[in-house]
Amino acid sequence: METYSNLEKLSNDLKNLFQNQNQNEKEEETYFDFEIICEQDQTSFKTHKSILSSRSQYFKSLFNSKMKEYQENKLILQEVSSPILSSILNYFYSGKIEINSENAIQILIFSSKYLIDELIEFSSNFIKNNLQFEIIIDILKLSESMNFNQLLDSSYKFILDNFEEFIKTSFFLELEENHLNSILSNDNISINEFKLFQSIIKWGKHKSNINQKFEQRRKRKNSKSNFQCY
Repeated sequence: METYSNLEKLSNDLKNLFQNQNQNEKEEETYFDFEIICEQDQTSFKTHKSILSSRSQYFKSLFNSKMKEYQENKLILQEVSSPILSSILNYFYSGKIEINSENAIQILIFSSKYLIDELIEFSSNFIKNNLQFEIIIDILKLSESMNFNQLLDSSYKFILDNFEEFIKTSFFLELEENHLNSILSNDNISINEFKLFQSIIKWGKHKSNINQKFEQRRKRKNSKSNFQCY
């Protein structure tokens, strides 16, 4: 017995199935049974429940629950852009997706919310392999808030491996106190003690100035509100 396969053709055929019916307004409605709408620009994507449920645990649970979206055959998404949604739906059909520095974080957030395990892995691995000072603060916050522990550990390692360069940047000053404490408590930190002390003082002054400005803004706002009450 011999087994033959042509996964590339299968991938292309399914991709074309999705793309053709979303590019051709004359396509018969019988070819799809579920619509996903991006609220940001009202872009509509025609899809199949069978494909969605097989590719995402979120959609499988949604359809099994017979909720309003299932009954109406429509889901409106508020927090995602149409290009990101298009890329992910294309992936559902074709098994292929391009992840880059512009979309990786958004794909990770969406995949986490909609339980797409392999895209969580793909996007988090891309981010781990392409960490930069410019995004490291956002990645720390995101990893912590969404319990991406491996990505959080990789972010701390990136900072520790490049600590002397990092403290020279403005991004160091944007560290949250808990993140700075985690870095300072790490035994692998390697830097001259005096330089470290200077950097911590600089960070503390920066945070103090921000707090003072915030307090002044709050007082002005309260004064204006009180004045308007008379």
